[in-house]
Amino acid sequence: MTEVHSAGTAFSSIGGATERQTIAKVFVVAAIIAVDWLWIIATDFRFDIMSIGKPAAIVAFLMMTAWFYRVRRPIRKFEILCTETALLLAFSAAAAVLSYLVASLDMPLIDTQLLAVDAALGFDWIAYVDFVNERPWLGTVSSAVYVTTLAQVALVVVLFGVLGDVDRARRFVTAVMLGALLCIFISAVLPSAGALATLRPSAEFAAANQPVVDLDYKQTFFDLRSGAERFISLESLRGLIAFPSYHCTLSALIVIAFYGMGRWFWPVLLLNTAVILATPIDGGHHLADSLGGVIVALLAWKTATSLSRQGVRDGGFGSGTVE
Repeated sequence: MTEVHSAGTAFSSIGGATERQTIAKVFVVAAIIAVDWLWIIATDFRFDIMSIGKPAAIVAFLMMTAWFYRVRRPIRKFEILCTETALLLAFSAAAAVLSYLVASLDMPLIDTQLLAVDAALGFDWIAYVDFVNERPWLGTVSSAVYVTTLAQVALVVVLFGVLGDVDRARRFVTAVMLGALLCIFISAVLPSAGALATLRPSAEFAAANQPVVDLDYKQTFFDLRSGAERFISLESLRGLIAFPSYHCTLSALIVIAFYGMGRWFWPVLLLNTAVILATPIDGGHHLADSLGGVIVALLAWKTATSLSRQGVRDGGFGSGTVE
């Protein structure tokens, strides 16, 4: 009887601590939305309010599904899966808007320093891209793996949720949020245009393998800095952060999240190593951008792990799987 009572108490603690973590994430999302809103109304930015419709509907559906699996048909792993996915989607939309707003601060670019770091490491962006340009099949592979990152992030949360590894799912979402906030903050005070936009090779060279990010794509960054662009829509957002590379942050976090998962780890490592190698080509990044993104991922995961362990001490939410 004592064992049953202890198990029930432990599960209650897990649930309570999980709710506290969810509330904390909701608070973070709400705070970013508030900053976005205040920034927009205090400046000459305009926001496409209608573009909120689709993501808001998806978030609402996910939260209703989470409620169903919490109240009507309690299946904890599905409840957490839906909740974390909804939080990640809402956060991503709010953080993307914030990345546009901070780009408008027009702080001095640090590309000269980043090129110096690349040179010190023996990396020549022109030579690296030219190597790929001369091998079109590499360009095709590069673009194909580069665009998988966001889909991977969503699939990671779904997979961990379905497997019942709710701690790993929650920790991953926490790390993604922390990584994004770190990248946005750093890009605000130490902005970079990236190697492509800094070196500006010939149009023929830059477009040889039709990279995902081209000079036209990068123009949004410069227009935000100059004031020429002041319209934001969730339907047409572009990735603006060059340093540190958020693409590399996400790829590194995916690899870290799968560490220790046996047969899952090696394919994930291979795919995301390819993504990181593709960032100078299809993202127009400096090598230093990529390395910075990996460092951010390590810091984000360490912090997320520390928060998880604090939860274990306070209430026990960080342990095990849920069936």
